[in-house]
Amino acid sequence: MKACHKTRYHLMSAVFCFACGHILMANPALMTHTLRSVDVTGTSVFSKREILGWLSSRPSRVFSETTLQNDLRTVQNNYLLRGYFEARTLSVQKTFSPDSTYLDVVIEVYEGKQTLLGALTFAGQQPLSTTTILDEFDSKPGTPLQVHVLEQDIDRLIARYERLGFPFAQCQVAQMIRREGGDADSLDVTIDIVQGENVTLDEIRVDGNAETESSVIVRETRLTRGEVFNPHKVDAIRQRLRRLNIFADVSEPELYMRGRNGGLLIRVKEGNTNTFDGVIGYLPATAAGEGGYFTGLVSISMRNLFGTGRKLSVQWQREDKQSQELGLRYLEPWVFNIPANLTGGFFQRQQDTSYIRRVIDMKGEMMLSDELSIAVTLGSEIVIPSLDTTVNRVFKSSTITFGLELQLDTRDDIFSPTRGARYRTDYQYGKKSTSNVPAALVSRVSAKANTQKITLDMDFFQSTFAHQVAAVGFHGRELRSGLLEEGEMFRFGGAKSLRGYRENQFLGSRVAWSNLEYRFLLARRSFVYGFVDAGYYSRPADELRAIPKSEAFKYGYGIGIQFESGLGNLGVSFALGQGDTFTQGKIHAGLINEF
Repeated sequence: MKACHKTRYHLMSAVFCFACGHILMANPALMTHTLRSVDVTGTSVFSKREILGWLSSRPSRVFSETTLQNDLRTVQNNYLLRGYFEARTLSVQKTFSPDSTYLDVVIEVYEGKQTLLGALTFAGQQPLSTTTILDEFDSKPGTPLQVHVLEQDIDRLIARYERLGFPFAQCQVAQMIRREGGDADSLDVTIDIVQGENVTLDEIRVDGNAETESSVIVRETRLTRGEVFNPHKVDAIRQRLRRLNIFADVSEPELYMRGRNGGLLIRVKEGNTNTFDGVIGYLPATAAGEGGYFTGLVSISMRNLFGTGRKLSVQWQREDKQSQELGLRYLEPWVFNIPANLTGGFFQRQQDTSYIRRVIDMKGEMMLSDELSIAVTLGSEIVIPSLDTTVNRVFKSSTITFGLELQLDTRDDIFSPTRGARYRTDYQYGKKSTSNVPAALVSRVSAKANTQKITLDMDFFQSTFAHQVAAVGFHGRELRSGLLEEGEMFRFGGAKSLRGYRENQFLGSRVAWSNLEYRFLLARRSFVYGFVDAGYYSRPADELRAIPKSEAFKYGYGIGIQFESGLGNLGVSFALGQGDTFTQGKIHAGLINEF
C-alpha cells in the first residue's frame, strides 16, 4: 500500500484514507473474528476429542476472549476432578489470517502428576468406628482425590452424628501428608472428629401463640420428652405446623441448652383462622302475584376452634328461586391422642321442585407420615323426590356406602405452592334401595342395586423462573350403578372446576376436567395468573324417562388474581367459556379455603 498523507478517518477496525480510498491499517484487536480452528496440545489423560468437547469456543463461531477464559477454567476443573491439582494452561497461541477475519487457536496444557487419596484416618470417632464411617464415604483410598467429594463426605458424617444426638459435632481435616510417587503422588488425610455433648430434648417451649394452646403445637412436633435430638424430625416441625393452616408464620425451631438438658424453642405468629365469605343478591318479582327471592353464597370457616385445632365450616348457596345447597363439616384432630383425625359432614341439595338429596358422611383418617394418609369412609345418602309423581325425575332411594381414601401431599404450601404435588383417590362401594316406584314401572326397576364411586385428584406445581410457577391439575369422577339417576350424579362447573361456566352447570355419571395455570407471584400467597380449563361429562341414556345419552367436551380460559386479605385468601377470576364473547364472560370470586 502506497503512502498517503491526506485526510484520514479512524474506524473501529481500520484507518481509512478518503483521498485514495485505501485501508491503511487493520486493527485485529477491534475486529470481529471467526474461529477457523481450535486445537489442544500436551494432553494424555484425556483425549483431544474429549477436551474439545468441553469447549464453547468452536470453529465457525465468533471468537470471544471471555468465552475462551471460561473454557480454560473448564479444562482445569475437569483435571481437578481427576486429581490433577497441578494441571494448568501453559500458553494460548492465536494466529490471525492475513485479512484478520479468521483466527486459529492452540491451547497448550500442562497436566502434571495425579494425586491419589492415600490413607484416610479418623481421630476421636467414637461412637462410630473407622470401618463404619468409610462404608458411607464416596472417597476411597487409592482413588483420585476429589476435594469436593471429600467435603461432601465430611458434611454427611456431621449429619450422621447429629442424627445420633450430637448436634454440636465438628469434623475437620487435621493433617495432610503428601507422598511422592512415580506416575502419581498420594495424600494421606487425617480427619479430626469432636462429637460434643449427646443432647436429649427434655422440654419444648412455644412463643407467639396468643390463641392456640401450646399443647396443640407440641403434639404436632411428634416428639416425646427425653427423646434423643434428631435433626430430621426437628426440620419437619416447621412444615408440619404450616400445614395446620392456622399460623401466618412459623420460624425454624431453635435448639438451646439448659445445663446438660436440651430443649426446642418454636416461634409462631397467629394467622386469621376464622373467615366469612358472603355474597347476597335479591331478585324482584318478574310477574304479578309472585314474590322476589334472595340468591347468593354464605361460607363460614373456623379452622382453630377455641385454640384446639378443631375445624368447623358451614356453607349455604342458593342458585335460583328453587335450588339451594347447605353444607356442614367438622374435624376432630388427634383422636385418642394419636395422629388420627375424625371428620363428619352433612350436605343437602334441593334441586328445584324435583327432589332433595341428603348426605351424611364420616371419615377416619390416619396420618402415616407428614405427607401420606389413609382413611376409611362411611356414608348415607337419601334422595327424596317431589310429591308430584307426574314430574318425578328420580325415585326415592337410600344408599349406604363404605370406602377407602388415600392421599399424598408434598406441596410446600397449601394456598400458594411453588413445588410439590397432591394426589388423592378414593373408592366407595354402596348398597342402594329404591322405593315408591310407580306400579307401571315396578317390573323394570330393581329394588336393590350396587353402586361404586371412584374419585381421582392430581395437582402438580413446579417453579419455572424466579417468582413464576406452573400448576397443572387433573380430576375425574365416575359413578357405576345398576340404576343410575340424576340425584346421585356428579355436578361440576364454576370456580372450583371448569371456569367460564355457571356453578354446577353440568351433570354426568362420568366427569373429568383439567386446569392449567401459569402464575406470577406478587408475595408469598399472592399471585396473578392466566389459565386454561378443559372438561368432559357423560350422562347415560335413561330409558324410563326417555332421556337420551348426552356427553360433551367444554373448555374455558381467562385471567385471575389471588391475594391474602384480612378475611383470608381471596380469589377473583374472569373467564370465558366455549364460544363466549367478552360480554358473556363469568366473574368467579370467593375465599380460597381448604378444610
